[in-house]
Amino acid sequence: MPGIQTFKCPNCGSPVTTTGAEKEVQCAYCGSTVIVPKELRDAPQPQPQPMQYNFPTSQPNDQVFQNLENAGKVAAGVTVGVTAMSFILPIILTCVILAAVGGILFYVFSNVHSALQQSSQIVNSASAPLSQIQTAVSTDTPIPTEAIPTPVPFTKTILSDDFTDPSSGWSRAKNQDYTLEYKNGSYHILINPSSNGGQAVWIDGSYTNISVEADAQETSGSDDGTIGVACRAGKNGDMYTFEFAQNGSYSINKLDSSGNSTSLTEGTLNPNTVIQNDVNHIEGVCDGDTLTMLLNNQVLAQAQDSDYTKGGIGMIVNPGSSGDNSMDALFSHFVVKGP
Repeated sequence: MPGIQTFKCPNCGSPVTTTGAEKEVQCAYCGSTVIVPKELRDAPQPQPQPMQYNFPTSQPNDQVFQNLENAGKVAAGVTVGVTAMSFILPIILTCVILAAVGGILFYVFSNVHSALQQSSQIVNSASAPLSQIQTAVSTDTPIPTEAIPTPVPFTKTILSDDFTDPSSGWSRAKNQDYTLEYKNGSYHILINPSSNGGQAVWIDGSYTNISVEADAQETSGSDDGTIGVACRAGKNGDMYTFEFAQNGSYSINKLDSSGNSTSLTEGTLNPNTVIQNDVNHIEGVCDGDTLTMLLNNQVLAQAQDSDYTKGGIGMIVNPGSSGDNSMDALFSHFVVKGP
């Protein structure tokens, strides 16, 4: 039955309204709950349709209408709020997820970029001369601003000595200060504690542009004692020397005829670079006025000097300044090469 029906309240006689869908309603005047007459009730419908509400103009009906209208507004507000939230909440969640993923990707790529930069620095350092690599962990020597070029190796062997023949030309002597001798396929230089300095041995010659190399081993002595090779040695003992120590120090030196030594260049490596208590391969290259030092086939240092233009070749051993004057060294596989 469409529309709103009215019947009298059995308790107070006031009009009571019903839509026909209720079995019981409440009287707006006396507050009693009354049963809706059967003839005013709607028959059940399979699919309820929206109802048109035509309210009388009486005060009780206006109040009911206002309540229904307010309820409709609240319900609409709730529906709109829920609907809006159903759209906004996924957007917010998506933004949060994207922000989190972006932060993670930024962190990962930042670390990857940093790792690539570090890797690039390591590769660049690894392709540089050994002196540059080791100076990076040493506080004793400034880092060179430019890489030292590797000299073009000489290919012609001028002299080769394995020290198995005692008559090959090297000095042999023994006194309270030092011992110079051939010993078991090596050349032996021993400096006793009573000595006041180092000992150099050389073979006279007129070599100009050459490389001098040998396997050198300090068998006993101080960590700052040096061993090495020499080129352009004069008859009075003036020469260029290339020396290194077990503690990682190295130098290219200029000796005069009075035995005074002047460092043309020097530095300090990590001691682990030097093979401790074993053989190290030392090489000095004299090419024009350029002097280059290599240790274990890696360039250490380079200096310029033009005072000595030719001379002989040799070996040198020097005690350090730590107070221990004794040094014991062996040299083998002595080779001189030229252009």
